Amino acid sequence: MASIFCFTQLPYFTGEHTSEAIQKVVVTEHNTINTPRTDSADINILNLIVRKATHIIVFGILALLLFKSLEINRYSYILAWFLTFLYAMTDEYHQSFMPGRVASFRDVLFDSVGALIDLLIAFFIIRRKRKRIIA
Repeated sequence: MASIFCFTQLPYFTGEHTSEAIQKVVVTEHNTINTPRTDSADINILNLIVRKATHIIVFGILALLLFKSLEINRYSYILAWFLTFLYAMTDEYHQSFMPGRVASFRDVLFDSVGALIDLLIAFFIIRRKRKRIIA
């Protein structure tokens, strides 16, 4: 959570800066191996994919860490998801105070989906391991 908090504060991780970084990579790649040029719409789509995938991955990892710390609890999956959702909301609120950043409930939804996906994967893996031990 502290890492997410620190990254949220950094001005480099705004949508504009991410788009600029992607643009540099695409231009460098084009100049190196002569691929077709892309327009700003393609860069914007790639920027959106990278940013939302980051939300899903980072908050999925947070959910797994919370789950592991709460694993002895009967409702550890639900609790881990709910705590991740709450932290995602507070993170977006915190972001609203940072220059160049905005709060978005859509990002909270991406964070929650990432948490849900990782927790479902963990559930099925753990369930499969338990079935193998019993059999």
